[in-house]
Amino acid sequence: MSLKHTPPPAAALALLLAAFAGPAAAQSSVTLFGVVDVGVQSLKNGSKRLSLQSIDGLQTSRLGFRGSEDLGGGLSASFHLEGAIGPDTGAGFDFRRRATLSLASKELGELRLGRDYTPTFWNISRFNPFGTNGVGAASNLVYGFEGKSATAKTVIRSDNSVGYFLPGGLGGVYGQAMLAAGEGSTGKYEGLRLGYAEGALDLAAAVSQTVNTAAGDKFKVGNIGASYRLGAVQLMALYHVSKQQTRKQTNGVLGVLYAIGNGTVRASYTQAKLSDTGVNNTGRMLAIGYRHDLSKRSALYATASRVSNSAQGQFLIPGGSAVAPGESSQGLELGLYHSF
Repeated sequence: MSLKHTPPPAAALALLLAAFAGPAAAQSSVTLFGVVDVGVQSLKNGSKRLSLQSIDGLQTSRLGFRGSEDLGGGLSASFHLEGAIGPDTGAGFDFRRRATLSLASKELGELRLGRDYTPTFWNISRFNPFGTNGVGAASNLVYGFEGKSATAKTVIRSDNSVGYFLPGGLGGVYGQAMLAAGEGSTGKYEGLRLGYAEGALDLAAAVSQTVNTAAGDKFKVGNIGASYRLGAVQLMALYHVSKQQTRKQTNGVLGVLYAIGNGTVRASYTQAKLSDTGVNNTGRMLAIGYRHDLSKRSALYATASRVSNSAQGQFLIPGGSAVAPGESSQGLELGLYHSF
């Protein structure tokens, strides 16, 4: 893929033209929202143990503002400003989670500009029971190589992006395309995601490429994920591949959610295989957890996980010390979550 000589999507052009179609009776709204998630965590990486007050075990703590204005004729303009916060110390908040401005049409879709999530990230987040938070998150093994975000800065988000989202009402089909100029050290980014969600089934595939200015090469990602509901049970699966120069990592994730009363049991198995010149490492993670909803906005949760490595593998649960080749990593987390 290349950004050079790539014309903008026809729908995005039509969306811009529609904005000049005529005057509108504007109606606007602004919402303050957020999440506070704090817990306690125990980590054992190799022989080293660490106990700490943790954050973001269920969802990332955040504070944000979003608003929209009805422009008439099915058009709307909106903004989204969101920053992470650290409730354990009171630190953070700089809008780096998301900062976007959008122009949307019910018929043509949405044009979105700014710092936003990349298309390939959404499958990692959506198609595993623990999302990308806590000691059970598949991202502990999936991000970049050996759970690290490589030298590319686009594993989760991209700066300077121009995104297009398909409109609703397409018979369950949804999709996202993103281009980002290579400003600063982020690197030029191209990504695409296409999915289908109807009834019990949700299925999506995504690909991306970052011209990695830090290493002078390209970081490539491809993944496909699916979920299916069977009454109180939701089954999930994800296959993910990352490549950069001679390095290649493949990941497989299988997971299940089981709703019972006011709670949800979560369980997953994640496998990672990293290959490079003369290297072939494997890591495996088992995770199980329970979320108990106290209300629509508040919940208690508990999660336990264990990562095992091949002789040279160094996959681990982040937050503690590094592991020596072949050592295991274990995590236990108890927390309280509230959204507003």
